Formats: sequence, C-alpha cells, structure tokens
Amino acid sequence: MLLQTLSLFVLMPHPHQCLSVHFQNKGLLYVALGRDLVLRTQFQITPTEKIVMVIWDRQTEKGQGQVRLADHQDAPGNPLDQKGALFRVENIRSSNFGVYTITVTDQKGNEQSANIVVREIVAAPVASLSLQCEVANDRAQWDSPVFSWLVDGVELSNQTANISADGKRLDVSGMKGHNYTCVVNSSLGTSVTHYVTDSPTPSQSNQSCKTLCGVLFGIVILLLITCGSLYW
Repeated sequence: MLLQTLSLFVLMPHPHQCLSVHFQNKGLLYVALGRDLVLRTQFQITPTEKIVMVIWDRQTEKGQGQVRLADHQDAPGNPLDQKGALFRVENIRSSNFGVYTITVTDQKGNEQSANIVVREIVAAPVASLSLQCEVANDRAQWDSPVFSWLVDGVELSNQTANISADGKRLDVSGMKGHNYTCVVNSSLGTSVTHYVTDSPTPSQSNQSCKTLCGVLFGIVILLLITCGSLYW
C-alpha cells in the first residue's frame, strides 16, 4: 500500500519551481525626467535547463495599453545566460513611466515573470552634511551611551539643531560653527572628540592683522629713510 502511494505521488504533476526571475530593486523605483533608467534582473535556472526567450513589456499603472520593448530569442538549446537581464532607458520622458514586466521562457516552454513600477519623482532629494559620532567599545556595560553635541562651546538640543534620534549624528547644513564637539557619557566613563573646521578663529584673525600691520609699518619706515637719504 505504501509503495503504491509513493508511486502515485511521483507520477502526479508538480509545479515548475526551477525557473525564476526577479528585479534587484523591489516593487517601486523613482526617476527624474531626463535621467537614465536602468532595470536589473537576475535569472535562476537549473544547469540542465536553458532560457531561450526574454521579453520586456511596459504598460501604464492603470493597465491601459501595453508596449513591447524588447524580445531576445535564441535557438532551442542555446543558453541566453543573463542576456536580456538588463534594460536601459536613456533620457527618460513622461511616456516611459509605468509598469515594466520581464518574462523569461525556458526550452520546455515554462514561463516566469516579474514586474516593477517606475514613477516620476517631482522634487530631487535634499542633500545634507552630517557629522557622525561613534564609540569603539568591546567591553560589556549595563547602560547605553548618551551623546551630547557642542558648537563653539555651546551645547545643542533637538530644538536648536537637527540631531538624530540616537544622538550620534548632527546635521551641520547651514551651521557656521568652528569647533564641533561630541561628548559621550556612559557607565564606562566620558569620551570627548572634536572636529575643527578650517575657518580662522578670532585669535588667528587678530594675529594675522598684527603681522600685516607690522609689515606695513616696516615698509613705511624704510621708505622714509630712503627718501631722507636722497634729500640730503
């Protein structure tokens, strides 16, 4: 009885699981008008089988109209490997947005598809410059480090500066400080680190002024001596 059951199980048709295709990005991509769009996929198939066809299509998100974009075919038994796995659109326009679908077919006629939505991004992301404060520690402790930030000796808060939730990162965009200080407190002790910009401090500015004034004064004295010698 057991042998008959196993025989029936072997003879039953099973879904094809050996062929697959997927996008490196999951589900959704944003691209700005005029930029290039690159869609990367990867095929998976058993060594004994071959991919003989790769098709790319695009349609609107509402499913209105489908456009055939590419059709890669090889003779049966000649593997495509990863040919057709990458699709590129240069200088993207409004008509290029929509749902992109890739369909792969093996030599037995089995098909697998994957799709991704490509939408237009209206505003470019805002860039920011941040300082990161890290603590190298390999010793166990009961508490978590607490981070504090000072700029030119004045302590910052979430109300006066853009500090990350964990306190490790300070957004310095628009700040005009010279000496940025990070203080880390925990049960292991206190650690302090500084980041100093290249802008001159007031003392450096005053010293530069004093040096310049001294040079100018020396030149004036030299000119007076020279003129006096010529006059006499």
